[in-house]
Amino acid sequence: MFVMFKLSKSIGRLPIKCQNEQQGCTATFPLSEQYLHTSTCPFEWLLCPQQGCGSRILRKDAQAHAQVCEYWRQLCPMGCGTLLNHTNQAKHNCYRELQEHYKTQRQMQRNIASALRRKMQRMQSRMAHMTRQISLICESLELSENLEEEEEEEESPGEGTSTGRSFRVGQSPITRNSSSSSSS
Repeated sequence: MFVMFKLSKSIGRLPIKCQNEQQGCTATFPLSEQYLHTSTCPFEWLLCPQQGCGSRILRKDAQAHAQVCEYWRQLCPMGCGTLLNHTNQAKHNCYRELQEHYKTQRQMQRNIASALRRKMQRMQSRMAHMTRQISLICESLELSENLEEEEEEEESPGEGTSTGRSFRVGQSPITRNSSSSSSS
């Protein structure tokens, strides 16, 4: 077991050349560091990370490719949420974008508030109309009850509660009093 460990350590120290030698890498390193070098080798072939591109580029050329890749997209680093590309990046102004967004949102809120105010006024008007209708119905019911009581009193003259007045249905008490006073 100890022999295997020594052998493994010895093999790990063997110098090797980078697998990307054909692309131009001249690095030589111990076999045990191959993974570390490969993950950072500037001559490693990579696929462009932009969706839809598919270009194969060397790691060392990735930034230069990003500057010209027609598929390059990035959210604004200032946090406004705008998706930038090479065409709109130069013209992009976070402050202006946010200000326009704010104005749009504010106008929308004003429109909603105005519509709600109009709706509330219509509802208040309808409620006032309904209150007047209910008031008239209540007055009408009171008059009907008063008339019924008076008719009951007229029909039972033996009890001594009759006033001796007779009214027609639908005639207001004011009209009845004024007509009886004018005939006397």
